[in-house]
Amino acid sequence: MNTQHLLTEILGILHEVKDDKKSLEKVLSFLNKEIVLPEEPKPKVPEKFNPAIQQIVGAIDAGMVCFLNLDTLETEDVAPEWLDEDFDFELKTGVSKDEMDIFKHNDWENSLKFEPLESSESFRIMEYFTSQLKNIPLQNKLINALNNRKPFANFKFHIDNSGEFRQQWFNVKQKQLEKHVKTLLEIKLQN
Repeated sequence: MNTQHLLTEILGILHEVKDDKKSLEKVLSFLNKEIVLPEEPKPKVPEKFNPAIQQIVGAIDAGMVCFLNLDTLETEDVAPEWLDEDFDFELKTGVSKDEMDIFKHNDWENSLKFEPLESSESFRIMEYFTSQLKNIPLQNKLINALNNRKPFANFKFHIDNSGEFRQQWFNVKQKQLEKHVKTLLEIKLQN
């Protein structure tokens, strides 16, 4: 049974009990307890990291690897392929790695590396956004997009053509990326 069929059955049940307040309260209670995940506590990171967090979020959202100097709060963004051992740096830049160490983060004693999200993590953010939508027609389109071929491209298409919901998507994605970065920072700072 595919997701759209399941959704249709659930909506049918809700339609049958739409006028019964007690039944609706039971459904809501069940969904809140069993289905909707409680929000995780927000990571506790000192406020001095906030500007760096914004820089890191922007970098990883753009597909870059970002290094944070935990002592100075300086950041450095690097294209992932430049960190790959097989990347022919000299061929691409005209300078050998031995001649010029272009990466500042190599000299930092106390740093943390942030990488772009894995596809599965990005997918979970799209699912989270979709589950929070109050616009049922758009929500159904996004559910369908996420459950079929090319979910990222189809999700983007629907979001880009959704008017006001496009900005809501960017806001949710930004908050989820901030939460991800803060969690990694909190783990590092506790050690």
